Amino acid sequence: MKISFLRMLAGSLMLWAGSAQAADINVTVDGIRNPNGTIVACLWTSGWGFPNCEGQRDNVSVVKVPAQQGSVTITFPGVAAGKYALSIAHDQNNDGKLERHRFLKYPIEGAGVSNYLTAPRITPFHHEALFKVTEPVTNITVPLHYPPE
Repeated sequence: MKISFLRMLAGSLMLWAGSAQAADINVTVDGIRNPNGTIVACLWTSGWGFPNCEGQRDNVSVVKVPAQQGSVTITFPGVAAGKYALSIAHDQNNDGKLERHRFLKYPIEGAGVSNYLTAPRITPFHHEALFKVTEPVTNITVPLHYPPE
């Protein structure tokens, strides 16, 4: 009797574990000013270093795609369900970093963060940019914000 109960429990656990699949996150980046350079999308699992994804970190996944005026869609495949934040940069000159004002340090290339439809007045915190990822697909839109020309 104990053996059949254990088999039933093990089978239930295998079914439960098998049903927990990874999700895809589709990110639509809107408001791209020009087709120069690259759009850099950074998916954050925790806040250390957010929103600056230059350099290598264990808590961020980075996807780069060629820029095109208007919008692009970027996919992060196979992401576990949970809470994440996004930071997006338009690296117009392909130098691998988000250009900033020399003294005031605000971005002078396009930048955006999840949950911010308008440009933030200060650098957003990770917990303010969190969104929930569910199975099988999560769609999110992040608009880019540029300083006035």
